[in-house]
Amino acid sequence: MSRLETQINQIYLSSPDNKKSSLILYEEAISNSAHLFVLAEIRSVLRKSDAADLKKISEIILESFRSNKKLAAETLFETSLAQVNQNLADLAHAGHKSWVGKFSCLIALKSGENIYVANNGQTSAWLLRKSELMEILKPEKQGMHPLKTFTNFTQGRLVAGDGVIITTSNIFNFVSVELFERILTNKALPQATDEISKLLLDLGKEDLGFSTFFLEFKKKQEMEPQSHANPVPVYAPLPEEMEEPQTKSTWHMPIVPGLPKFQMPKFSMPEMIPRISWNFFQNLSASGKFFFISFSIFLLLFLGNLGVYGIKLHGKNTNDKIEAQAQLLAKDLSDAQSSLIYKNTTDGLRYLNLAVADFDSLQKLSASKASEYQKQLQTLKDQINKVSVVSEPKVLTELKHQPIFFNRSSIGFLLTNQDSNTLTLYDSNLNDYFLLNSLKDSVTGIGFYQPAGVVVSSGSSIYHIDQTLKQLEPIVTVANGKLQGTEAYSSNLYSLNLAADQVVKIGFSKNKYSTTLINAGSLQNIRDFGLDKDIYLLYPDKLVKITGGKQIAFGYPNLSEPITNATKIFVGSNLYILESNKKRVVVLNKNGQLLNQIYLPNTTLFDLVVDEAAHSLYLLGDNKLYQITL
Repeated sequence: MSRLETQINQIYLSSPDNKKSSLILYEEAISNSAHLFVLAEIRSVLRKSDAADLKKISEIILESFRSNKKLAAETLFETSLAQVNQNLADLAHAGHKSWVGKFSCLIALKSGENIYVANNGQTSAWLLRKSELMEILKPEKQGMHPLKTFTNFTQGRLVAGDGVIITTSNIFNFVSVELFERILTNKALPQATDEISKLLLDLGKEDLGFSTFFLEFKKKQEMEPQSHANPVPVYAPLPEEMEEPQTKSTWHMPIVPGLPKFQMPKFSMPEMIPRISWNFFQNLSASGKFFFISFSIFLLLFLGNLGVYGIKLHGKNTNDKIEAQAQLLAKDLSDAQSSLIYKNTTDGLRYLNLAVADFDSLQKLSASKASEYQKQLQTLKDQINKVSVVSEPKVLTELKHQPIFFNRSSIGFLLTNQDSNTLTLYDSNLNDYFLLNSLKDSVTGIGFYQPAGVVVSSGSSIYHIDQTLKQLEPIVTVANGKLQGTEAYSSNLYSLNLAADQVVKIGFSKNKYSTTLINAGSLQNIRDFGLDKDIYLLYPDKLVKITGGKQIAFGYPNLSEPITNATKIFVGSNLYILESNKKRVVVLNKNGQLLNQIYLPNTTLFDLVVDEAAHSLYLLGDNKLYQITL
């Protein structure tokens, strides 16, 4: 199909004495296939800085589209609009507010045979097709929230001969739509532009400005096909075009009262097989036999055609269902993508769930048709769920003892498995702690507490390494306790006592350790805990926060893949939750909003530590220590 070329005419009328409005009319080919048109206005201008704001806004729009020019047309338009909306909101919040409530703009992107249009304020777009003028994008109602820019948009497919009019809406206060349509229909576009311009100039309205793009779309002129002396017909030849055969033979139905009599051959069959009697046929007259044979042939042909028709009808019905389901899926994907433009994650997730259900239905009808949408669906899932994938994380070091517990301190990374003989420090190099004794109970956590140094939890006690004696010595013991984990925060050390459903808070003062017990509710099935001024208790499918001595359920965000088997948590300015079986780290802010999901599909994970100042995430797994830049 030949490419549609764009013929551009424009009206730009603004008197030098006009101090009440500021206009911009601009068009640019931002790539080989994409042509951008921008029409913008600020009305009720009070000072020169207002006009400067219009220039700044126009630069924001152009820069957003230029920076995304390598994207596909629809994605380019939607991504750029989202950036424009965010940047305009930032501009207002930064103190440039003189344009708010006065700004009108229309953006159009023509790519191939498609056009995408969005507007804000008192601008509109019209389509001229076959002498009929239709409004395709209406101006916004007065009084709409001024910061919700470009919420009104549309897209469509162009055909040769179409015209699109992009204009400030005030033009129709002086030239009626009917007159506008009549001029465009009866005259070529350049002459129509001149006549409308003359009508507006005759008004003599120096305090008004008018700006309009007139776009007409035509195919490139094709080369004339070469003529042939004897052109080959592409239709069925007429009777008079047929050559006379050398000999003619004409067949006529013989006029006889009946056909010659004949008898069906007789076959000798075993007695056990019943014989089929053809007496009824033999008793028919010649005309009857002819009718019977003709009717039988007709019946066979009729039933055959009926079967073929039934198969075709079934195939057509199936194709119709496939197309209907595909259109439904495409609409869901489009609605979800539109929600992302305006950062409406809730609607985006709702439409995504509908898209997944419709994709499954389409796959049952036609796997090949569903495959056309699979990549788009996966991309949308990743966008809405804020997914990033790290296939090959950086390896800091290979480890020795298959550690499963991991913590970071001022002296380096501390690692161990359940055997107290595997305590290791990594600080550029790996160094095993040499100890003269072992713990009878399994290690359940490792950490660093300034008054005690390296500490581990095991059984009912917290131990530290006595550097002089080179052995593990208890610093705190909880009667009948079952301690899990060690975390230092501020001047205190914390551990969980699973036997009594308590958080054990350990302090140090006057060369003496003291303990405070905090009720934590039921710790059954708890996986881990973390600290800031509050305590976060991590369970497989929920998070509980203890603040001011009260337990509060922490709400997770809606995810396509909910958190169901969390294993570790790290608390910094954000929350980092490790879900080992799904090979991901979910990053939330402390209001429960999703910030990121980091998937590591080729890595087995046991524990994590985050250094937010260095923008680094450290992960323990596969007997290796990994680092990822956040």
